[in-house]
Amino acid sequence: MNREIFFRAASEYGTPLYLYDLGEIERRIKRAKDTLKSLDFKIFFAMKANSNPYLLKFIHTYGIGADTVSVNEYKMALFAGFNTGEIIVNGNGKSLEDLEFYIAQNPLCINVDSKEEIAKFGNKNAKIALRINPDVNPQTHPHISTGLKENKFGMDFETAKEVIKTLPSNLKMVGLHCHIGSQITKIDPFIEAFSSIEKFVRSQGIKLEFLNVGGGWGIDYKKDGTEMDLDGYRKIVVPFLSTLDMPIYFELGRFITASAGYLVSKVTEVKRNSYKNFVILDASMADLIRPALYDAYHEIEILNDGEEMIADIGGRICESGDIFARSRKIKIPNPGDLAVIHDAGSYGYSMASNYNLSLKPAEVAFDGEKLILIRKREKFEDILNLCLEDEDENI
Repeated sequence: MNREIFFRAASEYGTPLYLYDLGEIERRIKRAKDTLKSLDFKIFFAMKANSNPYLLKFIHTYGIGADTVSVNEYKMALFAGFNTGEIIVNGNGKSLEDLEFYIAQNPLCINVDSKEEIAKFGNKNAKIALRINPDVNPQTHPHISTGLKENKFGMDFETAKEVIKTLPSNLKMVGLHCHIGSQITKIDPFIEAFSSIEKFVRSQGIKLEFLNVGGGWGIDYKKDGTEMDLDGYRKIVVPFLSTLDMPIYFELGRFITASAGYLVSKVTEVKRNSYKNFVILDASMADLIRPALYDAYHEIEILNDGEEMIADIGGRICESGDIFARSRKIKIPNPGDLAVIHDAGSYGYSMASNYNLSLKPAEVAFDGEKLILIRKREKFEDILNLCLEDEDENI
């Protein structure tokens, strides 16, 4: 994105703020569809990556469905214009109240995470898919690995066999689901997982309406070419999935929106001591927690033309872990300079918090010509109003 757009957005809406490039979202959707075009497929956007309703409406115009993991995500999908036949329900630990809501909605499918979840349906009718845990190492960060036997998600093959044999007649098993993790850059884990699912389907002789293979396509955070091998996926994984002779569903989140989003911040202080340099931003781990939570790498760009320095880049939160980057080479900043954190369009705002009573930033979209405010900056009164009774309004 042109540097001038960052200056315009910061001038109009203040900092920190999230800025999204709609053109990049369109390009990512096209890349995904081009990779999968020889398949009978449908893509569902993983809303946990980004649930802004304006972006959801934009994504929906490209024929994308919604992958939801909570009742509120489901409600937001409806608000954004997705119909129930385009919504998949995911997630573990669904409560009885959750399931009652979903059953009444009659979505495309409810992905069942465990044998124990089956009993929660009672005698009510529902379309379900079993989430299989194939015990495959996705070769990613442990916190975003979901398909190993020690992970909390899904059921092993033996448990799935038992569930299929004892499935009550009110539940219609329409598919299987398998998601082994996020930010995966190699195709080998997918081949291993999908091969085991294929063998299971054939051994059980079950007829399915679809196979949901999840998502997990990694992006190039470090700008060194390490990302999902889409060419290999198209040449090796897609032909294999074609042999299954059924529609294949994909749940993509990070791949679609991560590279389209930027956290635009301002330098508030440059600290130097005898040991190292520190650059402090008005953004923090309350706005983007991925570096603190996952030790995740994000490119950080200081918008000036100065010389370079090595520094730790941190935020305003009273935590030693509130660091975006350690010993990073950056342009020498001055207080007031803009600092742009790249690839923040997924798991950025959606994981933001009010820690230290931080106020969540504004969200702005850029359509190639104009800036569009798609979420107002949070105010202190917004937080206070959730805490007050009517008679306390004058506090």
